[in-house]
Amino acid sequence: MENGFGVEDLFQDDTAPRTSPRRTDSRMDELRLGGCNQKIAWSKLGSIAIINAAGTGVETRHLSCSPEDGRWLLSDAYPVANVSRYHEGQQLTHVTWNSHGAELAVMDRLGRVSFYTVFLAVNHLNVTRHQILDQDDDLSALVGFWWLPVERAYALYRPATRQEDRSFRYQAFSFRPYGPFHPIQGKVAAIGITRGGTAKMWYQDAHSRYQEVTTELEGFSSLDDLFSHAAISWNKDNVAVLAAYTLSHQLRVYRISINWNLQQNPPNQPPTMLPAPPTLEIKHVKVENHAMPMESGSQDASSAQLSHLEIMAPTPGSPTIPNVPCVLAVFSSRRADGEAFSVVCRWCLKESPSTLHPSFDQLGVRRSSVSSPTSVELELFRMDDLFIPKTIISVSLVTSGTVVAFAFSDGSLELRDRYNFNLLQNQSTSKDLVVNMVQAGFWFPPGEDCIDLALSPNNAVAIRLGCDHSIKLMVMEYNGNMQEEENMEIACIALAHQHAYSCNNHLNNDDLLLVAQQYRNPVFNNMFLSEAHHALNLKMDFATESPSERLFRNPLLQRCLSLQNSLDFQGERVNKRLSGKLAWATLHLRVASVAFALTFNNPQRQQGAGGSNDFDLRPEALQTLLGLVRWLMDIMSLTISDLFELAKATKGRTSDLAFVREKVIEGNSPALFLALASAPRALLRYNCRSLKGLETTAGKQLAMLQGGPVDEEQRTTFRSLKVPIESCAVKISQFERIMTDIDGTIRAAYHNVAEAERANAEKLLFVNNEIPPIFASAVERLLNLTLPTLRNDLDVAKLFWHDVTWLGFHDDVASREYRRLNRIDAIRKVVLPKGDDKIKLRRCTRCCAVVEDIIPIKSPSYWLGSMQRMCFCGTLWMHISSPP
Repeated sequence: MENGFGVEDLFQDDTAPRTSPRRTDSRMDELRLGGCNQKIAWSKLGSIAIINAAGTGVETRHLSCSPEDGRWLLSDAYPVANVSRYHEGQQLTHVTWNSHGAELAVMDRLGRVSFYTVFLAVNHLNVTRHQILDQDDDLSALVGFWWLPVERAYALYRPATRQEDRSFRYQAFSFRPYGPFHPIQGKVAAIGITRGGTAKMWYQDAHSRYQEVTTELEGFSSLDDLFSHAAISWNKDNVAVLAAYTLSHQLRVYRISINWNLQQNPPNQPPTMLPAPPTLEIKHVKVENHAMPMESGSQDASSAQLSHLEIMAPTPGSPTIPNVPCVLAVFSSRRADGEAFSVVCRWCLKESPSTLHPSFDQLGVRRSSVSSPTSVELELFRMDDLFIPKTIISVSLVTSGTVVAFAFSDGSLELRDRYNFNLLQNQSTSKDLVVNMVQAGFWFPPGEDCIDLALSPNNAVAIRLGCDHSIKLMVMEYNGNMQEEENMEIACIALAHQHAYSCNNHLNNDDLLLVAQQYRNPVFNNMFLSEAHHALNLKMDFATESPSERLFRNPLLQRCLSLQNSLDFQGERVNKRLSGKLAWATLHLRVASVAFALTFNNPQRQQGAGGSNDFDLRPEALQTLLGLVRWLMDIMSLTISDLFELAKATKGRTSDLAFVREKVIEGNSPALFLALASAPRALLRYNCRSLKGLETTAGKQLAMLQGGPVDEEQRTTFRSLKVPIESCAVKISQFERIMTDIDGTIRAAYHNVAEAERANAEKLLFVNNEIPPIFASAVERLLNLTLPTLRNDLDVAKLFWHDVTWLGFHDDVASREYRRLNRIDAIRKVVLPKGDDKIKLRRCTRCCAVVEDIIPIKSPSYWLGSMQRMCFCGTLWMHISSPP
């Protein structure tokens, strides 16, 4: 029988496990039967959707860092609720995420679609469309599905090239997709093609509810005109290109235009609603008869059948390569000896000028000055076929469509350049040019047989769906000795190159940490971090400017701080190194700064008559700041106390920066670097001003309450805010003077120093924890003059006995025991109660920070609601149970 089945297969025991080749053949039959047959999909945000073994439900997984030992692992499966009920138990065939990665579409064999969105937690999806009213017939089965792109520019990176000074240059440029787009910002839409030739568009209205419109492609005269596969992608002029393959082996190409029926809006005011349902306008462009693999003397591909159809959209490439859409079709079969093979066929869609034949000029008198009319036609230009002696089970367009990834049934992967289809070679001989991780020497180790495969957002990890529906990860490894400095340098540059791409394109990059954890050590970490800063052109020098958006809301700074903390994290009960503590403290200082900024400048209150200096004085809003106030006062105490210890340990040798650094590393305290590095120092100074403003406001309000109507809740709240401030041994004004003094000394040292030199000094200080000579005067003045003066003004005994174990920056037994017994809400800075089943928690998949699960719209304060969607390290949360 066909596909390798014999008579014995008709009577085999279905309870017995199938062999891998037979399961692979069965999977290929599914792929040849029609498009929309993707069983596993990895979103840009990091969530992995998988159709379950029964085929009637969907579950999600994700990468997460273990709080026990800091290792990156694949999470457990989390079922998406009610999928089977919404699809009435029908077999599910396809899952796919939109380009942003937050919206998931699920399809069944009858073409019915349900939509879900990631909300607050990567392992929790909310249904956004479940009232499925689609027809229940085989002709409604979807053979092609496409999410409209998001209207924003993508960042692409040219190869990293070595300069004369031996450093590498990273050069980025932007590329904006051509559309069509949903006209309302933040809303999504998708187009599907049915087997019977109906085009459907699902789109969100102004209230995020999905609506649907349909249109017919063209009439069908026979069953041979039915579609088996379809693919859609963007083209120029906000027009999509549709390629559809029929049962009669025709390749038909169409143009899809969307008329959103919008009214004229004033300039720079995007629409906020759709006045009428949009309409799809579809135009037939071209047909290619007998679109099959070419005959070849060496290979007989006549038995091959189509399994995959893709459109490679126009993307920026070489100036010598036409920027046009291309159709990619994969055909597969087995040879007479049973060996599997695949044939990749390609057609480019190009514009071709067309003129009337000269004979038409003889039909009438024409003036010599009038030439024959010229029109522009679209032509399909076929390119050479590519023969591969393996079975292709999935095709992915990665790196903004510039690379094509082929996954094979044996679990292996190939990455090819989409323009010339050359295989990306592993470990190029050039050490002066880094194109991508594969060329730099990373590769996927041999895998096991599988029926589907999905790549991570940065193509550094693959997840395989085995023939027995098992789930396994394939992690890129470096094909060389990482102990050699040259290899480590190239590997770190490749990782930094990809990390920069992911940061600028808002991709989850936990997969890169999964790769990096195989090699992390102090030398590798410093090299990777330094190159990550360099690739992003991130300047850590904030000494010559006041705190601004560049510091508070800079996502690139947040990503690099998160990376620095994660590389050092080896579990909650393992002491961090200095580099990790410094990044962790700066992330938390950033949380406090944003909280105060939003509290002082609450947009909701400014809509009234408050003004920019108006506090949100509601008791429930101010109570959310109590933990932050205590945390900030305690971090001041810790900083001053540890600086006193450092001054004592370095007495008489403060000019010896190497000795001072040795004592800092020995004490493993971030205090000195929090004061010297401009980013945390700027945040500390801003928070000091905010605390002073809060203290003043609390005093005024308490005075007002004394003579007016008693509001006990307000009075209690303001008193609570003053308690940690007044009980702290270090006063806000004292700490602020020290930070201001250090700031002035460093600004003086930076005078007439080039910007590049300042930036390098700040990076050495923050990333490598070195003390460059330019900080010598600041260190000596702090240890020899500023701190002794402050000691005379403080109650040193009170400072010594002040308990700061809960902060988690000390390595003593008491601090470790506190971390073991207690969990702190990382945003509100309060101890979470134990054993309370009513409290739901979220944990960060990367830094393992824990917070109480608060829905943003139900948050008691504006700042707290704004910080709920993602962790302060820039990664998604995951739901967990309450602490024991």
